[in-house]
Amino acid sequence: MPKAAITSPVRSASAPFQNPQVLRRNQACHQCRRRKLPRCPMPDDAKRPACSTCRRSHSYAVAHASPGTDLLPRPECTFDERASRALPPENQEPKNKFERLETRITELEALLREKDQELSNTQSRPSSAEGFSHSALFSGFNDNFSFHDGSQISLDPFPSSTLDDLAGIASLMNSSSIQPSSTHPLGFGNMPTTSTYPKSWGIDHIDPSWPRNLPNLDMLRPLVEAFFSFAPLSSKLFHRPSFMATLALPPTHPKFPLPAILHAMCALGSMYAPDGSASFGLPGSAFVDDFGNAFAELQISAAKEVLESAMRGSPDIFGALQAQIVIAMWFWHNARSACVAFGASLRFSVPCGLNACPPFDPLASSNMARASIIPPATTPYEDEMRRNAFWVAYILERHFASINNFAMFLDDEDIAQLLPIKGESFEAGESVPTSLRQWSHDPKLFSTHVDEMDSFGLHVKSTILMSRVKVFNTRFRIRRHLGDPKYTPQMMVKEYPATPRFMLSVPAFTELDMSITTFLENLPPHMKTPVVNGVIDPALLIAISNAHFATIILHEGHAMIGVDACISACKILAASRAILDIMYNAYSTGHNLALLGVFPMVCWFAAGRVLTRFLRAALDAKSEKYIQMLQTEIDFISGALQRSVICGIGDTVPHAHHYGKMLDDYLAQACGKTQPQPSRRATPPSSIQMDTQEISDEDLRMVSMNALTADLGSGLVGV
Repeated sequence: MPKAAITSPVRSASAPFQNPQVLRRNQACHQCRRRKLPRCPMPDDAKRPACSTCRRSHSYAVAHASPGTDLLPRPECTFDERASRALPPENQEPKNKFERLETRITELEALLREKDQELSNTQSRPSSAEGFSHSALFSGFNDNFSFHDGSQISLDPFPSSTLDDLAGIASLMNSSSIQPSSTHPLGFGNMPTTSTYPKSWGIDHIDPSWPRNLPNLDMLRPLVEAFFSFAPLSSKLFHRPSFMATLALPPTHPKFPLPAILHAMCALGSMYAPDGSASFGLPGSAFVDDFGNAFAELQISAAKEVLESAMRGSPDIFGALQAQIVIAMWFWHNARSACVAFGASLRFSVPCGLNACPPFDPLASSNMARASIIPPATTPYEDEMRRNAFWVAYILERHFASINNFAMFLDDEDIAQLLPIKGESFEAGESVPTSLRQWSHDPKLFSTHVDEMDSFGLHVKSTILMSRVKVFNTRFRIRRHLGDPKYTPQMMVKEYPATPRFMLSVPAFTELDMSITTFLENLPPHMKTPVVNGVIDPALLIAISNAHFATIILHEGHAMIGVDACISACKILAASRAILDIMYNAYSTGHNLALLGVFPMVCWFAAGRVLTRFLRAALDAKSEKYIQMLQTEIDFISGALQRSVICGIGDTVPHAHHYGKMLDDYLAQACGKTQPQPSRRATPPSSIQMDTQEISDEDLRMVSMNALTADLGSGLVGV
């Protein structure tokens, strides 16, 4: 019997190669697909609503059905509905899906260009009446920034490309996602929503790829300039030329600054705006609550929120550390709870490996241990910026710890870092050899000052010195209990205080006192005074004041003003007068002393507190000469604390007012309410010279002799 001829399937140009015996997907009827039959030809027309397989199955079932079985007269097949395919327009027939995608992208780009044009037409530049960028504070600001090598770069924003704008399409389509909560994240009551923000804040109607709640670039740049110009230690925490250049990058660029940093800079920079919140178009008390400027509150809340997100997933870990430091600075300037913020910034620098550097980095317990969670620095200025960031965090935490009895967050024994270099070398991005620098654990740290060091290096040294005094006060009792020879008095006494010379026989106490004297005596000749030709060096002013403040917190708890020739009493009086003399010289320049920061106010308050104790002694001794002199000095300190800041930048720095009020209360408590209250004139008395005073032992003995000690100070009283 002959075999049927096998014909191979013919492949046409219009149809792909396929076996005619195989049906396309979902072409079989539902009944045959459930039975998994291989063939199920679809009926040709409506007259035959069932496929051939179902008809044969139905005929067989009818022929072999049991009597009485009800069957359908004909089989019924059900099929999937065929999706109708939309044909492309006659004038535009893409050959493949790539051409269709390119056509769609072209349409989206055209829509985005139209949207950008509308935004540029509707959004105008802030005027000088409502904008911050045209204020007198920044009248000399230039749109071109010059680097140290003479090259210039335009700080105008780059034209945002269409791909950059695509990052904000999702937030643009969903308007509810860009509306901030009406409840303030810090719990300060209801805050205005985005639709009610003043227009001069520059928060609404901005590029969708721009960070949420961040002012536009026209307002952001002056605020960042204000931060670098007036915020203490700002030029050490950031490399200003490179940071200002990154502001010109699109927001989607990987080197664009971390939004948390910019939010924190806006909050701190707004404190230095002229006329306070009026520069931001705030309509009276509607946007200013009891906690201060609502714009700063919004920015610091946004900084905390963005920082928490950055800590979880941002690759810029060092930028998160910088943002944490700026946030802590804002907390302290606004008299908020900055203890945890300062501690977090200092502790955060430890996993970044900034507390130590080779060859003094920790020993690795295994080959998998890492000394840092951030990659190594690629440029000299980046390396120095990281080192400066650690020292800034260290300084701020130690300054705050000096006014309380809390333990500090990082032991000095765990720090092995190079001291910072000169500001000029840092700005120029120069690399300074290690042989020309000093280490933080150098035995000659306080007696030798290298040439490659400016006032900021002395500021770090004085902070280390004050930190050691703080460690002594904190650990004295336990070290003495453990029998540490350095903390054990060398003289035999039954009970402290049996004599005012008790602490002078403790080796650690004597060593610290000598270190303070050595530091002040060995200052470089050009850094002996912080005021030269009417110009104040803030870092040098704080460094010298810090050393005198360390003397006060070391001796004040042991000063017995009612005891004749008490050395500790003489020390704290001399230190207070030295701080007062620096204050006189700084005030004579006419500069706003509030721009020096918070810690100088702490030193002024400590000096006023010591002078108040001596005023009490002078009242008991009925020495009219010294009563008048001490009253005049206390009057100046209290008046400067409560007046100079308010006259300068308003109530944006409440610390001065708080310390002035504390000094008044302490004066009333120690000397009685019958004493005349300070006049708040904040003017140096003419009877006291502006240069350093030489105080004789006879004068000190006159004040301290035959008087009861108003022992209201802090420290180790009753050890």
